[in-house]
Amino acid sequence: MILHQIINFSKVSNVSDRIERTKNIILEIKPKNILDIGGNDYKAFCLNNNINYVCIDLERPQKTGQGGYNKDKDGLTYDGRNLPFKTDEFVLVIVNFVLHHASNNTLFLLEQIKDISSKHILIGEDLSELNYDLKWHHRNYIHQPGGVFRSDEEWQRLFKLYNMQLTHQYIINRNDDINPRHIYRCLYLLKVN
Repeated sequence: MILHQIINFSKVSNVSDRIERTKNIILEIKPKNILDIGGNDYKAFCLNNNINYVCIDLERPQKTGQGGYNKDKDGLTYDGRNLPFKTDEFVLVIVNFVLHHASNNTLFLLEQIKDISSKHILIGEDLSELNYDLKWHHRNYIHQPGGVFRSDEEWQRLFKLYNMQLTHQYIINRNDDINPRHIYRCLYLLKVN
C-alpha cells in the first residue's frame, strides 16, 4: 500500500530543470531555514525568498569519478562523517544526489540528518536495480567508482527504519533514459517524526 504522493516530472534533458523544480518544492514547504549538504544550488534563490541558507560540503574533494564537487567558497565544510549542527536546527535539510558518494557513511549521515531537521528532508538519488541495462551500471561506475546506488525499494525501507515518513516521491525522467519503464532518479520528500 502506497501512502505517499507520486509525482512524475515531465522529461527533461539537464540538471537545471531538476534544480528549478526543487525550488518549487522549497516554496511549497516555506521553510525559514535550509541546510544543503553537498550542494550550493539554492543560495541566491533562498536569499531572494528570505530563507536562511547554509551549505556544507567535504573539506577536500572526494574525486574518484566524474561526480561533481560543488563546494561554495563561503560554505561550511565537514569531514564527510560528522555534521556540526544541533538537533532540530533546520526546517529543511536537502541532500541532492550526494549519499551515493558516501558509501561508507550513508547510514551514519541519515541518522544525523534526521536529528538536524525539525520538519523536512529532501533526498535526491540515482537509483539502480540488478535488471537495469549495463549502460546504466557503467554510467554509475564512471560517475562514482565504489559508490552505492540503491533501489527505490531499498531507499524506502531505509526511510522506514529511520522513522522518516515519505510524503512525496518525485520521479525524474530524462530524455536520455535507457528504458522508460525504469525509475533512474528520484527526489524523496520526507517528514521527520
